[in-house]
Amino acid sequence: MSINPHPHSQRPAHRPPPPAFPPRTRSRPLSRTRLLGRVLAVFVAVAALLATPGGSGWAAARPGLAATPSGVGGSAVGLGEAGDGAGLRRAGPGAGPGSVAGPRLLAKAAILADEATGQVLFERNAGAGRAMASTTKVMTALLALERLDERRVVTIGSGPPRVGEESLRLRQGERLTVRQLLLGLLVKSANDAGVALAEAVDGTEAAFVRRMNRKAAALRLTATHYVTPYGLDRPGHQTSARDLAHLWEVAMRRADFRSLVATRGARIPGSPLSLRRFVTTNQLLGSYHWTVGGKTGYTNRAGRCLVASASRGGRRLVAVALGSPNAFADVQALFEYGFVGYVRARLAGRGQPVAQASGSPAAYQADSDADALVRLDQLGQVRLTLAPGTAGGGTGTAGGGPGGATAAWFTAAGRRLLRIRLVRLPGARPAPTPTTVLTAPTTAGPAPTTTTISATRPGPSSTLALTAPTSVPAAPTNVGGTPEATLTVGTAVPVRPVPPGAAAPVIDPFLRRAPP
Repeated sequence: MSINPHPHSQRPAHRPPPPAFPPRTRSRPLSRTRLLGRVLAVFVAVAALLATPGGSGWAAARPGLAATPSGVGGSAVGLGEAGDGAGLRRAGPGAGPGSVAGPRLLAKAAILADEATGQVLFERNAGAGRAMASTTKVMTALLALERLDERRVVTIGSGPPRVGEESLRLRQGERLTVRQLLLGLLVKSANDAGVALAEAVDGTEAAFVRRMNRKAAALRLTATHYVTPYGLDRPGHQTSARDLAHLWEVAMRRADFRSLVATRGARIPGSPLSLRRFVTTNQLLGSYHWTVGGKTGYTNRAGRCLVASASRGGRRLVAVALGSPNAFADVQALFEYGFVGYVRARLAGRGQPVAQASGSPAAYQADSDADALVRLDQLGQVRLTLAPGTAGGGTGTAGGGPGGATAAWFTAAGRRLLRIRLVRLPGARPAPTPTTVLTAPTTAGPAPTTTTISATRPGPSSTLALTAPTSVPAAPTNVGGTPEATLTVGTAVPVRPVPPGAAAPVIDPFLRRAPP
């Protein structure tokens, strides 16, 4: 049976042709009764949405978010797939309610760290040496900025025009400023600009590469070795995700470097009658609102590579993805995991007593405030553990270090968060208050308190509130303001918000952002 592509071209004789213009009909306006009925239906639908189980109609409407009970005695928020954090995957069947699963990554190596403290939030093969492609140019630019004035005019020699792959097509004898070459290096990722800067610093490319390796050794980049200033595949040319994150943090201390890697497009002189126009290779600058800057890279051996920083909600994170088919998606997933899945919390206050066992008097006190980023679904799993080699921490003798000091770690779900120094109290004394254990509220005692911790949501201005009622009143303070609720080694640590203006602790000095 064939189908006529023009069904109206052959009409049965008994069917009259349609009129040239359809008859005009007047639309009937909605009556007041029908209008009120539709408005009422909308209100009913909204009310039904808000009444869905789980306590939040918005959460039920967006499958990536669900409000569920947590281990901190109140309610926590579990984060899932793309509805609230791109790249955050929904927790599997074995995970408890409210679980925050790790980011979905395809990179062979990756790391995510908080730049203020150096705390590592996620890592995968972070110490393994891998090809790094054009992320090499972070070191090239850093050394050029340290050694050259950006206004200096560089005359292009014979070396830059011979470099292949991505380039500015520099010509021998051409004159450009150091600033213009740096834009070509970091925005367009031009290899010939890297050679031109190397020759401007040390005369030859080989001498500059030796300088790059001396700088890497000075920064303790133990998995890093350079063979070229631009990053094309060469035997032995490699770095690690951890090394690259540290190098990026060092470079980002400079305002001139930050300006360069935040540039979306540039124009520099070309031929006598034209300009070279180019846009950044870092797609996150246009697609991820919180991106501060980044450097891309790609070769067949290295795969897609990216190191970048993002700032949101008062926090700045650095992320690295190496050997990925899509480094932009991987780094964005890491950022969402860090911003949405973690909250900064105070784990102990300076002078807070610490007991080695439940029921025993406090023998130590915290030497400083202890603040760290804690994953939302692990707020009720924070524990204090004595470091190995100290009293009660494995091997070692009682008394710890000099002056009776010892060390301890705050951990969550078996992962170390923060190291803290404990000093011995002048004499054994009973703990002022019972050990705080995060359990369900009891009928005895004062009314439970409510602690609210906020973390920034993916939206431009919204926030996520975590409300965690505890079973005990807030920790009392003495005249000097020292918290008196005793922490006990091995038991749950009550977390609380960090006071405004509190200084960020040094968790990992290698990855911590230092003052510019």
